[in-house]
Amino acid sequence: MIPSDEKTLVRRAVTGDVKAFNELLKETGGKLFSFAVSICGGNRDVAEEIYQEALVKAFINIGKFEGKSSFSTWIWTITRNSYIDFLSESRKFVSLENIESFEFPSDIPAELELIREDRAKMLRKLISELPVAYSEVITLIDLQEMDHSEAAELLGIDKNLLKVRLHRARNALEKVILANIEFFK
Repeated sequence: MIPSDEKTLVRRAVTGDVKAFNELLKETGGKLFSFAVSICGGNRDVAEEIYQEALVKAFINIGKFEGKSSFSTWIWTITRNSYIDFLSESRKFVSLENIESFEFPSDIPAELELIREDRAKMLRKLISELPVAYSEVITLIDLQEMDHSEAAELLGIDKNLLKVRLHRARNALEKVILANIEFFK
């Protein structure tokens, strides 16, 4: 069940209240965009397109939100489906030119920080090259730090299947990393 204040905001958004819709996005928006960047292999341009499309779809279809899950789970699902639609429509490979690096503490020496950023870019590149089912589960669990129950709900799969998929995804990523180990030395 969703909290009553969320229900109120959803009811207002259904009537076209943009302010209520923005309130719903207040907690989720930043993480949602970060999720889009992650599943797009760090390509911020594609992520922005996916993110904007998901927001438009969510606003237009807010009346279809049944409250069986949280609003954030519902909109994450829309974002994920927008990405899958993008892949199937364009059949493009995601460009890795604008990969967003992980953030590190500022007290790290500049050279070490550059090395870590390069490794983070390579890791994101390798994750984006995994099958979509694997890259999205690693992105949700390991990069977005989402709990297993919420990730399973978002992906529309059983929690046990999520655990199996995560195990297989991590094994696949390990093999890809080992094949590229010279970059990580």
